[in-house]
Amino acid sequence: MRFAKRLLMGAGAVALAGILAVAIAPKAAHGLVAALVQVANTSANPVPTYDSGTRFQASLCYGFGPVTAALNACAPDANTNTFKVPVVTSAGAPVKRLVVDNVSGVCSSFNNPSLFIKTVILTGPFVPDSVPNSESAFSDYIPIVGAPYSYVNDPTSPFPLASVPETDYSYGQTVHFAFNPGDTVTMYLEYFFTSVGTRDAFCLGRIDGTLATE
Repeated sequence: MRFAKRLLMGAGAVALAGILAVAIAPKAAHGLVAALVQVANTSANPVPTYDSGTRFQASLCYGFGPVTAALNACAPDANTNTFKVPVVTSAGAPVKRLVVDNVSGVCSSFNNPSLFIKTVILTGPFVPDSVPNSESAFSDYIPIVGAPYSYVNDPTSPFPLASVPETDYSYGQTVHFAFNPGDTVTMYLEYFFTSVGTRDAFCLGRIDGTLATE
């Protein structure tokens, strides 16, 4: 009798647990759905999406000095160191943001062993939800970390490189820079200079990224 009572009590406990599970499960499911709705993409609160088919690329060049000019290093223009972020993709989708994920390129300086190029800089307006701290533009820095290669060009080299001292650099870095649609992005180079000799250098830049769309 006592065994039967225990058996019935055990069966009742199992049944009660089953009833509680049925009662609780829908609430947990609703809680999960509610959590998912909070991050859903809606017209009132669109979430940026990264369209793998909408890759962005830009080719930039910034330079100064007589040898750089004679080389026409930044052809066809004297300086092509800016680009404007598209406002729509080629498929007509509105752009919410440009996310740059890689910057690479090469630099050269001439006739001045005391001039060292250290950093390539991309500047543009601040994106929303930034903290400008009185700055009018935001600068992204891509350091040149590899050792430069210095040499003197052969006397038989074509003009304007004959017998000209030259220092070459290369750089490349995975980044995560963001720019607004319609904004102008500008590339510069930062260098150390002893104020002795000429300032003559240029940098080529290749920008790769993705256009985030609504």
